[in-house]
Amino acid sequence: MSMRWLSVLLVLLSPVGVLAESEPAQTQGPLKNTSQAKEAQRDLIPASGAPPSLDPKGQIVPEYLDWRPRMSLGAVASLRKDELTGKAAWAERQEWSLQNWFDTPDWMSLTLEERVRYEAYATPWIKGDTQGQNALPIQSVVWFQARPQEDLRFEAEFWDARQYGSSHPNKIDTTMVNVLNLEQVFGAMIHRNLLGSGLDSETKLGQMHMDFGSRRLIGVVPFKNTQFQYVGIQNRLLSHEAGWELSTFANVPVNILPNTTAALQGNQWVWNRPLTDAVFTGALFNKHLSAQDRSELYFYYLHEGEAINLSRNLYTPGFRFYREPYKGEWDYEIETIGQTGSKRQNASSADLGVGSIMQHLQVGYNFNTAWDPRFLLQWDYASSHFDSLFPSTVSEYGPDGVLTLFARTNLISPGYRLFLVPHRDFTFYVANRFWWLADPRSTTGWANAQLVDTSGSAGSYVGQTWELNGRWDAHDNIAFQVGWQVLMKGNFARYAPGAPTNQDNVNYWFVQTEVRF
Repeated sequence: MSMRWLSVLLVLLSPVGVLAESEPAQTQGPLKNTSQAKEAQRDLIPASGAPPSLDPKGQIVPEYLDWRPRMSLGAVASLRKDELTGKAAWAERQEWSLQNWFDTPDWMSLTLEERVRYEAYATPWIKGDTQGQNALPIQSVVWFQARPQEDLRFEAEFWDARQYGSSHPNKIDTTMVNVLNLEQVFGAMIHRNLLGSGLDSETKLGQMHMDFGSRRLIGVVPFKNTQFQYVGIQNRLLSHEAGWELSTFANVPVNILPNTTAALQGNQWVWNRPLTDAVFTGALFNKHLSAQDRSELYFYYLHEGEAINLSRNLYTPGFRFYREPYKGEWDYEIETIGQTGSKRQNASSADLGVGSIMQHLQVGYNFNTAWDPRFLLQWDYASSHFDSLFPSTVSEYGPDGVLTLFARTNLISPGYRLFLVPHRDFTFYVANRFWWLADPRSTTGWANAQLVDTSGSAGSYVGQTWELNGRWDAHDNIAFQVGWQVLMKGNFARYAPGAPTNQDNVNYWFVQTEVRF
């Protein structure tokens, strides 16, 4: 069957929480190996009121259990619970909720999340810009789940994302605006002990988000105003006894609309549609190597037709080894991604052959002291023309808003960061990174700034960034967050052809709040 017919078939098939107290893991049968025992042990974390100083050594700090929702305010109700394993990233404890107000039955879940943010920077850094930008993005999300049977559920997520702000310059795209659309609508079925094999299986069919592995290639980004969407099928196979999981998918990426600057500036409504000549498919295998160490092996294939701007036709294999961040212990992460195929530099260019690699190295330590400090050393390399597909970048490179300084392409970046949990309801981190171009003469240049210097005269050093971020969960229903990132411009940012003449540091800041019912 051709990729075109597979795409058509899949289209036809389509129809603020507080990270604190975890629900106990629900596994099938007794724990039969050390990997399972350690996995269960990490859920024995203190109650939500216990101070961080009482978090026990050898277990994961609650705020580090799944750091993604905790990193930023955003619509995360649909991410709260892994239905296949029964584990939840946080307990639903809010007294004020739609479920309580409407007295919904036990088989129904209903959540409203509303986030408002103001963000701004004054110094230009993108080619041709002469001033900074400010923006007011607003995100309103209603998530609904119905479970007519224990292992059968239907989910729908209604999304309204708008942005207001300066008209010139106005960096705006479909990651910021998507008005009155269904982001997710799918059915899911879980089979326990599938065909007597001892494996558990979960199959989803419809329009969904995807969140895979490290999220560097496929991920949900709470900070963003919209999310990538896909129409098709996803499946997970889980072996509790052997400690492995296989995730597979075959789908069509959704074209978020409208996609013209004027329509986005006007927050116009257009119904999203699956791309007509595209397919995205792949598999990821995750295995426990020991009680604490895991490995991943994956392969993704993306095909986009001639009518799509970049017309990507990419094969992306990769592997990852990592250790979970247990308190009082060292942890690490190694991820290597290769990529081959072709894509366009822009809508008007010819196809470009791709032979790229992305490398991430990380080592961390969680101190067994008050405030649960966690220190990380990180290093990233991405060759010119590497394409990160549908990624999550916030928490590693900085906020994904009107700033979004860097993407995983044509870069070398070492850095370090420190996380702190002074109080159960307050988290904080500081990060410092340095940025070079992997190939200063490449036509990719500094991609997000649209700055290219094929002569190499501007050098390769873009600059360094500092970032501060603090979040306060003031109540079960409301949270606040503030953040600041500064780019101290290096020679490339100052002297590349077309670089803004204002060579001052770029100071970006944001403040946001979210209510959840």
